Amino acid sequence: MSLRTLTLYRDDSTTQVVFEDVKHFFWTAGNTVLTIAQVTDTETGAHRYIHWPRERFAWFKESGSADKEARD
Repeated sequence: MSLRTLTLYRDDSTTQVVFEDVKHFFWTAGNTVLTIAQVTDTETGAHRYIHWPRERFAWFKESGSADKEARD
């Protein structure tokens, strides 16, 4: 399973919220809510969904997927 790190930047771009072990992410509700699937148990693949309304962050960055996919 290829897991990523997703970093959300709040309004001032200095406050970061980092999510490790992200399986995937996608937009819902007409591109107004970012939905993050975060793995909670790597053995079973169990995960939880985290919802971030678009107005609560300025931008986000994905990292780790290229390196991890190369090793799989």
